[in-house]
Amino acid sequence: MANRAPRLDPVTLSGLVDADLDDFLPGDRREGERIARADLAGRTLPDVEFLECAIDSAAIEGLKARGARLLECTIANADGAVLSAPSGTLRDVELTHSRIGSAELYDGRWDRVLVSDCKLGYVNLRGSALIDVVFEDCRIDELDLGQARATRVSLAGCRIDTLDVTGATLRDVDLRGVELTRITGIGGLAGAIVDEDQLLRLAPLLAGHLGITVA
Repeated sequence: MANRAPRLDPVTLSGLVDADLDDFLPGDRREGERIARADLAGRTLPDVEFLECAIDSAAIEGLKARGARLLECTIANADGAVLSAPSGTLRDVELTHSRIGSAELYDGRWDRVLVSDCKLGYVNLRGSALIDVVFEDCRIDELDLGQARATRVSLAGCRIDTLDVTGATLRDVDLRGVELTRITGIGGLAGAIVDEDQLLRLAPLLAGHLGITVA
């Protein structure tokens, strides 16, 4: 059966009003705004929501935003060494040209999300649900999908040092062409799509997982 690719439409925003986040508080909701050079460094903002917003050049170092919701949003040029935003929801979101060192995003829900041309350190999506998600042209030190449920996900043009799929449930997760250095939890790769070269490199790990001795 042919694999199914992620189904994404470009996020199109119009009629946005220029705004800032100087008075942004926990639980606040913003809609239809264009926000430039937002300084969210070191802030604690649980349960915030952005709807149809464009955010550019955000400083997010040390931001804590558990339960944040971003719906029909674009985020560009975000920068921060540490981000903590577990249990969040992203739907129809584009994240581009950003640098994040450690992103704690576990137990989240991502629907129709594009992550493009980003440099990411540790991305913790453990226990998350991902549907129609594209990572493209990204450099990722470690992508943790342990216990995650991922459907129609692709990682075209990405370089990933460590991919953790321990206990993951994958369907139509396309790894073809991805430069992978290390995989942990090899049994969780069931449901992934790889190319022939990747299969050859994975053969020793698969043999070990299945208890096969190659002599």
